Order: sequence, then structure tokens, then C-alpha cells
Amino acid sequence: MEELLLRHGRLSRPVATRRLRVVAIALRSRPSSSLAVPGFPPATAPAPAPALEHVLPSPHVAADAAAVLLEAGVRPEDLRRAAGMCPELMSVPVETITAALRFLTDEAGVPTEELPRVLRRRPRLLVSSAAARLRPTLYFLRALGVPDLHRRADLLSFSVEDKLLPRIEFLESLGLPSPAARSMARRFPALFYYGIDGNMRPKAEYLLGVMGRDADELFDFPEYFSYALDTRIATRHEACAARGVRMPLPTMLRPGEPKFEDCLAGCVGSTPPRRRSPLWHAYWVDGNGAGVGAVVEKAKRDDAIVASYRHVHY
Repeated sequence: MEELLLRHGRLSRPVATRRLRVVAIALRSRPSSSLAVPGFPPATAPAPAPALEHVLPSPHVAADAAAVLLEAGVRPEDLRRAAGMCPELMSVPVETITAALRFLTDEAGVPTEELPRVLRRRPRLLVSSAAARLRPTLYFLRALGVPDLHRRADLLSFSVEDKLLPRIEFLESLGLPSPAARSMARRFPALFYYGIDGNMRPKAEYLLGVMGRDADELFDFPEYFSYALDTRIATRHEACAARGVRMPLPTMLRPGEPKFEDCLAGCVGSTPPRRRSPLWHAYWVDGNGAGVGAVVEKAKRDDAIVASYRHVHY
């Protein structure tokens, strides 16, 4: 009877029932929206489940290759790290790894106890062909005169044509003679690690343009490329320019910030100190005035070498 009266409109539905029906219809028609109904708490969408963080497992080195590396002294925890840095380790033939290890110890002179350190720093050595990559690079660096190659074995995985020669050619493009550019690379082999467009070029352009200096200063101080352009080179040059001071590059860049500020505060003109000056070496560069006599004698010898080199090659 109740249903019949409801159909004919003689009996009204309870208010709560009508409201629930409205809410149900609204939720079916607009499932992504919330609808506030008087007398009912606002509908809230369920909180989304937190996204699962996918952590990819570290790759594994092939069992036969792992056995060879463990025998060479590589720690087990370093194997997966090496495979992450150099994925080719998962598929390279074990003969390639064995040949690379033999080359490093027999030809490059890396002590056996130093192999784990070298391989941890540069696992790509293990997948580099001894005949096509490692040996030509070793011969090139020896011809260049780079000392202590057994301590710089990570350089051996670099391509002569794609990595080493372009850095020397870039230095030559700055106006440095070829012997001078090679001398810089020999004295500071870290140059081979720096990118040309992302590191060396903007720093050289800043030196030659904004700072108004000559490329000869790079020959004297190739470590210039190791300092950050924005936070070291530019800020210190601007501080010197504001006081009308022109410091040699080592004096400007090597000291820590407090010592640099003390040195800058003591400058009264734009004339830089001489390289043989105890002030320049012992107080501005080497620190605390210790060993002034030895420092000055070393500076004299360095000046004589540079002067004779320029006389012959420039």
C-alpha cells in the first residue's frame, strides 16, 4: 500500500531517503566531483594510494668475470657498483677482462695491490681492448712525457683521437705553440678530464676577454682550468678589479677565502709581486711564511726553466 501511495503522490518519501537518492544519482553521474548536501557531511574522495617507488636492482657481473675480478682483489660490494658504472661488464667476454688486467700490471706498471683502487675508479678499463685502446693511449702519454702513469692508469681508457688530442688542439687554438700546449698537458694531466665546451672554453674566454689576460698565463698556470668559473674565478677577479689590483693567477686562485681577503686588503696598487718574492710564495701561496728560503730558491729555478723554454720554443 505504501508503495502504491508513493507512486500516486499521496504519500511523500522521507526526507532522508530523498536526500540519499539525490546523493546516489549525483555520485553515479559525476563520480569525480564532490557534492555537498544539507544535513550530510561532504563527500570526500578516498586518498590515492601512494605510488610505489620502483627501485631497479643493481646489475650483476657475469659469474666467470666476477671470479676473475675477485681473484684480482676487487671487493664483492664493488662488483655491482662497477657494473652500474659500466654496463658492458655484464656481457664482455672474460678474455677481454683478463687481457686488460694483464696489460695494466705487465705493461702499464700498475702494482697488483693497486688494481682494486684503479678499477674502482675506472671500471671501463676492463672492457677496453688492450690492442685498440689501452696500448695506443699508453704510448701516446709516454711520448707526451706524462709522469707516473701507473698512478694515472684511468687515463688509459681515453681515446687519443676523441679525448686527448682535442684538448691539446684547443690549447693551441688559444694561441699557444704546440710545444707549450703539450707541456701544459704533461705538467697537469687533469686537463684531459675536462670538457672543452662545458669547462675549458668558457674559462679561457673569460680569461682572455673579461680579465684581459694573455694565454701565456695559462702556460704558467694550467691549474686555472680546475677552478670553478662562477664561484672562484669570476668572484675573485671582480674583487681584485674593484680595488684596481692585478694578481698572478696562482696568487688569486690558490689561497682560501680568508687568506685571499687578507692579501687583497694589503694590496695598494695594480703591480703584481714578482715570482721570486718571498711575499708572493711564502705568504700568498704556500702559507704562514714557512721555509721562505727554500721556496725562493725553487721559484728561481722554475723561472729559469720557463725562461729557457720560452727562448727556445716561442
